[in-house]
Amino acid sequence: MKRDVELIRRVMLEVEKSKDPYELVDPKFEGHNETEISYHISLLDDAGLLHGQDRSAIGVFRWSAGALTWAGHEFVEAVRDDSVWKEALAITAKSGDGTVFEILNKALMQVLEKRTGLEKSA
Repeated sequence: MKRDVELIRRVMLEVEKSKDPYELVDPKFEGHNETEISYHISLLDDAGLLHGQDRSAIGVFRWSAGALTWAGHEFVEAVRDDSVWKEALAITAKSGDGTVFEILNKALMQVLEKRTGLEKSA
């Protein structure tokens, strides 16, 4: 299964809405089945962006999302604004290599630095 950064963003924004850090979130998104969403939650847990819980049973792959980590909150703050997200994706698309998430994070920081006036002078 391929990693889908758009789905990752949607999951993270949905999990952030939870009012209870102990609540497990099972987001549903049109165009994505439960296995795809669960897979991306497991990736986010592996990346340290949220606390996921493996709720799989025999023959059924299922992960639920728990609370965001510190890094997860930082990521959500960076991707919340649609225009920042789109600009960062455009920068990432130019890279064309396999380290998309690392480049995406750098692109997000670049866009945010530019918009806040914190951009480093050359």
